[in-house]
Amino acid sequence: MATQADTILDEVYTTLNIQNSTDEQKYLRIDDIVRELANVNLRAVINPKTTGTISERLCQLGLKARVNDIYKPMNDKWNWMADFSILGHPFNLLVSVKSFKAKERLLVSGSGNILSPTVGWGLMNDPNEWTEDRTRVYLFRSFIAIYMPAALLNVISQPSKDINNINGKPFLRSLADFTTDLTAAMSNNVIDITRF
Repeated sequence: MATQADTILDEVYTTLNIQNSTDEQKYLRIDDIVRELANVNLRAVINPKTTGTISERLCQLGLKARVNDIYKPMNDKWNWMADFSILGHPFNLLVSVKSFKAKERLLVSGSGNILSPTVGWGLMNDPNEWTEDRTRVYLFRSFIAIYMPAALLNVISQPSKDINNINGKPFLRSLADFTTDLTAAMSNNVIDITRF
């Protein structure tokens, strides 16, 4: 039985004429998908629980396209920390998925331990959540990157966009860069977090 999230995503995919595309082909259209979801939400506000499921499914498109054999959903005991875990070297990489608002939920997710860094992935849409000071706090929670829609990234202040992660790479990144970054970080069929 199709969930409300499935119904909405099917509608979006049909509107964009990508309903029969592969996961990778769909993820390549992530910015278009985000724009169309915003249109759907304007017509009738999507339930927050449904947007959470939609966000997880969209993140999974990228995971399936790039790290299908080495990622897994977190079990119920640990899903407060992240939604997915990717086999990594020297440590696993966690992926915490959020929908339109990061609020404190994204900030308190993740391992909080640099030995098991976290990636934030979300459909966030509020530039006020990404001031320079607030963005820096994520580094103390052991986030290594946060992926957001290009439309949001483009309007965030330059000082926030200039923040680098522990590896000296940009901390805030576009959703479209997620699969590219996963590919670049692959080494011997695991994610090398030093390349992230």
